[in-house]
Amino acid sequence: MTTKTKLPEGVTPEMVAGYKERHGEKNVKLAILMDEDGNELRQEIVRVPDRKTLGEFEKWLDKQPLKAKEILVQNCVLTNKEAIKAEDILFSAAYNALIELIPVGKFKLADL
Repeated sequence: MTTKTKLPEGVTPEMVAGYKERHGEKNVKLAILMDEDGNELRQEIVRVPDRKTLGEFEKWLDKQPLKAKEILVQNCVLTNKEAIKAEDILFSAAYNALIELIPVGKFKLADL
């Protein structure tokens, strides 16, 4: 049984279907952005960073951290990008959500 998630204002099921078609069924998420006290500020649709986006992000991470963060937010926030970029707390919350979405592969090592 799946639960229905309430979509953010202005987001239609058709928009979500389009995002999922473009980015993959499991790669589109609802991010609930909160302030430092845990109060909900807004909800936005984001996508899991892909390999190309991660490559650009990592290229700038040591040299220009702000540029690296902007690359991640610009490419992975799918709704209300300008509002997110306009407020520091929203930008920070979105960035932190996206960092948590970075895929991390697991592995096991064995002696040969």
